[in-house]
Parts: sequence; C-alpha cells; structure tokens
Amino acid sequence: MTSPDYDFKDLSPYDFEALIRDLLSVHEGLPFSTYRVGPDGGIDLKARTAGLLNIAQCKHTPDASRGKLKALAVKERDKLARSKEPIRRYIFVTSADITPDAEEELRSEFAGTAETVEVHGRGWLNALLALHPEMERRHFKLWIKSSMAIKQMLAGGVFLRGQSRAQRIQQNYLRFVHHELCDRAERVLESTGVALITGSPGAGKTAVAEYLILQWWKRGYRVIVDPRTVDSWWEWIEDEIPTIFFFDDAWGQTRLHDHATSHYDKDFAEFLMAILEKNATANGSQTRGKVAVVTSRSQVLHETRRFSDATGVMLDYMPASVIPVGLLTSEVKSRILFNHVNAAVVDEQARRELAVGDWWRRVSSHQNYSPRIVELVTARRHFASGRQLIKELGEALDDPQQVWQTSFNTFSPLEQLLLCTLAVSDSQGVTREAIIARLHDYSPTEFGNAISRLAGTWIERSYVSGSDMLTLADPSQRDFLIQLIAREPLVCLDLIKHACSFEDLKVLCDRGRAPELEYQPSLFSLENDSLRTSMDECARPLLTVMRTMWDRRLEGVDVVPRGVLTLPTDVFVDLFSTFAEMVIYHADRYSGKGVSELALDGWFESNMGKLMELLADTDMGSSYESMDAVQQIYHAFRSMARYTEFSGPWSEHIEVLRGAIREAWGVWDAEALRVFGPGGYWSDLVDALIDFPYLFEELGFHEAAASIFHLEALDEEISSRIEGDPNDSDWVQILDDLENLFESTLSESRRVLKGYRILHEDDSDLLEEEVASPRGIDVNEQVERKVSTGGVEALFHSLANPLVDDEGVRGNAG
Repeated sequence: MTSPDYDFKDLSPYDFEALIRDLLSVHEGLPFSTYRVGPDGGIDLKARTAGLLNIAQCKHTPDASRGKLKALAVKERDKLARSKEPIRRYIFVTSADITPDAEEELRSEFAGTAETVEVHGRGWLNALLALHPEMERRHFKLWIKSSMAIKQMLAGGVFLRGQSRAQRIQQNYLRFVHHELCDRAERVLESTGVALITGSPGAGKTAVAEYLILQWWKRGYRVIVDPRTVDSWWEWIEDEIPTIFFFDDAWGQTRLHDHATSHYDKDFAEFLMAILEKNATANGSQTRGKVAVVTSRSQVLHETRRFSDATGVMLDYMPASVIPVGLLTSEVKSRILFNHVNAAVVDEQARRELAVGDWWRRVSSHQNYSPRIVELVTARRHFASGRQLIKELGEALDDPQQVWQTSFNTFSPLEQLLLCTLAVSDSQGVTREAIIARLHDYSPTEFGNAISRLAGTWIERSYVSGSDMLTLADPSQRDFLIQLIAREPLVCLDLIKHACSFEDLKVLCDRGRAPELEYQPSLFSLENDSLRTSMDECARPLLTVMRTMWDRRLEGVDVVPRGVLTLPTDVFVDLFSTFAEMVIYHADRYSGKGVSELALDGWFESNMGKLMELLADTDMGSSYESMDAVQQIYHAFRSMARYTEFSGPWSEHIEVLRGAIREAWGVWDAEALRVFGPGGYWSDLVDALIDFPYLFEELGFHEAAASIFHLEALDEEISSRIEGDPNDSDWVQILDDLENLFESTLSESRRVLKGYRILHEDDSDLLEEEVASPRGIDVNEQVERKVSTGGVEALFHSLANPLVDDEGVRGNAG
C-alpha cells in the first residue's frame, strides 16, 4: 500500500478541523469534539478519558516556518496556563512539515502545561491516513483536488453527459460540507446497494449524491453517470467490474418523462430491483459489486408512483433506500456558506469586509436559505466588495424565483392556480374541501391529480382533526408566487374570481396593502408595493366581488322587529368588524382603475345605516361583555387604520366608522348601567380598565362610566383585589398602565404591592433591565447559542487573514 503524501494546502479551516477530529477519534478511540476556535483560526478539540481532559490544538499552517510555529506555540502555552482544569494530554497538530528537532523544540515550549505533551506535523498526519484509509476516503478533498483524479475517473467510467458531471465535481468539491445526511446515505448504500435521494429543488440532493460517487470511486468502483441506453445497463450489471451507477433526476428533470418515453419506468424499476436483489443475496463479507445512486425531485417521484405501477412496486420494495433531503442545521448552513465564500472571494479587501459582523448569521438563518441560492450567487465572482456579495445574497434570498421559476413553468394551469391560491391562503394550512370549493370549475379528478403531483415538493399535506390540510412546502415558494401575482394582474384577477368568501379575499387584500410603519410612515416592502399595483389593476372586480359577499352576509342575519334583543353580540361584532375591514380595503383601492366613483355611490352610507339599526337589536349581555365587544371591533379597526393616511372621500368614511364605534359603546354602556345598576356596572368597569386600558385612552369615557367613576374608588378596588390574590396577575404592569392612563399615582395599591414585596423602590430599574432582553428569550439560552456557533464565527473572522502573510505563509486556512 502506497502511503499518502498530502500537503493539506487546499483544505479550509473547517475541513482541516474535521479531518483532525475524525483521525484522532478513530485512532485514539475517543470522541473528540470542537471546543473553541481562536481568532487566528487555531482550533481546540477536546475529549475526556476517565473524566480527565484531553485537548488537541489544530494549526492549519502548511507553509509556516520554524519561527512562526514557535511563536504560535508560545501563544498557546500562555492560554493553557490560564486553564482552570488540569489537562491530562495536550496534542499540538500542524499541517506544516516539521523536523524531529523542531518537534522537540515545540514540545519543550509546552512543558508543564499537561501531564503528556505531543507535537505532530504533516508526516504524522499522512501516516495516520495510511493506517485509516476509510478516513482518507471520507475526506475526499485531500485527493480530489488533483486534476489527475478527475481524469482517472473519466477514463475508467462512463459519463453519458460528457465531462460536465466530472467538471462540476471538480469545481464544487471545495464548497462541500460533510453532514449527517451524507453518513446516512453512505450507510444506506452500503446496506442495500441503492440510495434514492429525494427533495425539493436546490435542497442539496446532488451534493450528497456526488459525495457518494467520490466515496465509491475511491474504493475502486467504475463510475457510470446518467446511462440512458437500457441495453447497456444489463451489460454493465453482468460484468465483473465493481460499478456505481448514478441516475440524476431519474424520472424527469422537472416533470415525468421530460427526457424519456413511458417504457423507461418499467425497465428502470427492473434494473434497480436487480441491484437490490444482488445485494440482498450477497454474503455479508462480500464486496457489493454493483450499487446505484438515484436522485429525484419529490414531485416527480410522486407523479411517477401515481402513473407507473412498476415504480410503485419498486418503491414499496425498497423503503429503506429512500433518503429524503430535509432541513439542514444552522451550523451546516453556515459552513456551506463559508466554504462558498472562501472559495469564491480572492480580493483581500473584500475578504476583510466579509470577516466583520454577523451578516452570515442573517443569511444562514434566512427562511429562504438554500444551498443552491448560495451557490448561484457566489458563482458570479464579479463582486467589487464584500458588501456587494452580502447585498446580492440578501436579494437572492428575498427573491428566490431563480430556484422555483423553471419548475413552476412546467405545471398545468390548474396546478399553477392551486399554488397561487395557497400562496394567498392561511400559511398554516387550508382544508382540501376549502380549496376544492374555490377551484369549483375543475373536476375532483383533475384536482386530485394536481395535488398528487405537487405533494412532497411544492405542497405539504397533513391531517388535523380529520381534515386533509394543504400548505406550501417552503416559505420561499410563497414569496416567489406572491411576486408572480404582483407581476401578473391576470393571475390576481383569476384569484379574485375564484374567491368563495370574504376571508378568501382578505389575505390577498392584506398582502396588497402598503403597511405604514410606526415612526417610518413612508417605508413599505417592495413586494407589497408591487402587489398593490397589480391589485389596483383589478380594483373594480375586486370591490364588486367584495360587495356581493357583504350582501350575502347581511342576508344571512335573521333580523327581528326592532326592540326585541335577539341578535347575539358576537354576530354584531363580526358584522361590524367585517364592514370596517371592507371599508378600509375600499380606501386602499381608491386610486385603482375605475373605482373612484364607488366612494360616492351611497354604498357606505346605506350599509352604515343598516349596521346601526342592527345595534339596537343586539343583546349586549353584561357591561363587561359589551366593553369586550367594543374592544374587539375597535381592535379590528385600529389594527388596519393605524399609521395609515387615507385620501379622498374614504378618509371621511373612516372617521364616520370611528365615531360609530364610539356611539355603539355609548349605547351599550348606558343600557348596562340601567340594567345592572351602579354596583354591577362598577365591577365590570374595573375589569375592563384592567384588560383594555388602551381602549379608554383612545376612545375616552362615556357618560355612564364618567358618572360613577372616582379615582380613589379605583385605587381602593385595585388594592382590595391585590390583597385577595397577590400572585394572580401581573399587578406591577397593571398598576403602571392605569397610572399612565389617569396620569396619577394609585398610592394605596402601591402600598399594598410593597407590603407583599411585589413592588420595590428600585423596580423601575429592574423593569428597564428586563425589557432590555428580548421577551421570550432566556439570557442563558442566548449565551449558549453564541458559544455553540463560536466555531463558525471564527471561520468567518479568519477571512480577514491574508491569503499569504509576510513570510509567504498561506493564511486563509487559519
């Protein structure tokens, strides 16, 4: 066996860390793990033996001089001296080529820092790789860097798409990040002989497949990529050459049979079944002679199963071979991002800019994160600065259509309408029955086929309380579809025509608003602004459909003769809230095409009058129930009208609405005082003040409340309630809200709170300190999260290191 002789220069800091961690773990029989990453890229690994600490320090300095290594050792020695825990064994590992004398000199620098000190260089690492060839195979970046390796793969294999696949592997190997799914796929391929990797576009299926190809090629397997000639399959499977077959997008790139005829399914199923059977009958000690790696988009696989009996039988036979590519961990996402950036950006000024800040956290935690998006953006390589790369990554993640557009274009009109409908529906899911009702002009069979084809990649299905729930599979799909609707008014119009209820229109209308932000009333999202423009083009049909739906709601209310109180409060609240929303949606569309005259056609005045007539027929219940009803109505109104400026006649209509809410409260308030008397009314009033202080602040007190309200009585009532149950409520917050409302101190209540030691003299400082930490986030949890991502943070900081330092030492590896 020929011993390896790697110089390790092309490994990133993360790749070198992973190599040393795996080598030490397998050689020592100890589970080493990353402990700390220093600002210089030095990486600490740790493991424990009988509770005692073992530390390994990784210095990826392949060109470092003896003096440079000594200086690094002195720094590490000083850090070790501050260790609070005794160190049993300390291992200093460098990728530099060092002599025995240099090893001894470096070892002497660490004298007294641990019970045992070891220093190892490049020769020792290569010797370990010779002892553990499985580690050499796994860390393919050691050997795939050579163009000779690619040439050997091409010479011994069959690449039906020419050399593009091999070239892709050669171009992308530096960006690869090994993660749990790679290990799982490797185990599956070893145990069954077939690995079927499925997932959405851009999820990383091909990266895992290429990892498997490299692993088996290094084992001596012939590589056959994308073989389409059926007769050749059987020739290869019967020869004596160990072979790994790779079928990328096996049943179609974007939809079933877009690259083959229907008979392909049966032949392909038989071929994979033959590989499975060969491996099933092989002796456990035998090498598996033929294995296959298959990738498929989930939607295509679902479609194939539906249309091909042979494929369905095969999938039922090989459930253990199916590997879904799901969500990656945040650490894996960050490392993938780092490897792409590290390989793509060579300008040192740009690298220094990328080493600053936590922009990479925002990118890797973005809800639309996709390895494909990162790959596409960093591959552009035209960045004038690090800031430009960050900007383009953000833009690509905010607008992921480059990932979804090609797939979407292959769908039928029904499938596209179904997806657009889901995009403007509840993101938590919509019942199958609700979607069928909206798409009523398509048959149940057509609808069922569309769902089957889209399930697993564009649509997720779940069963909640016996209902079949549908939702988009990925947040970035929703973004893409909303942008599509914004660009295409005809799509927007189609959605309006297929709306069955006001709730169907409400989501679309909400997305089409320009949400004015507090303190920044001119800022709004580009997406919503574009959708607003698209909806303005469809404004007339939108508002016509909306008014028809309002008429239906009124027709459904069984109004009895005036004076008989039989209309439930919740029905009136729902009607008034809905009308308020519709009025505001009318105001949003005032500048839309052909709708300005709708403000003056009497629709608002007529229906406002009908609502106030219904007010007299509403059973308001207790005084607290009536205040709660007003609060619900006002909350719906306030959440939409706040921070928004309306123009034209609709601004006057909206002020009339605000006055109507106050009038409704006054009517109910007076009736409650008359029916329940001052005693019952007072108790409910205090409850309302505690629960809805903002309502009184913005709408004020009506005559009924003002006639019996006294601040001293409120202070007495609150203090009594505190004494009744001091731990039942957040009395400090309640007291603060009430004192702000009345601009006065409730001294008795404060005294009682202090007596129970709930309120302290310095509580204001405590409250400010609590608010400074985001609510719902435990401070310790934040610290732990920072520690757990420290290694990744140091990787990005290492971008600031010069690619070549003053001594000519390569610095990008730490």
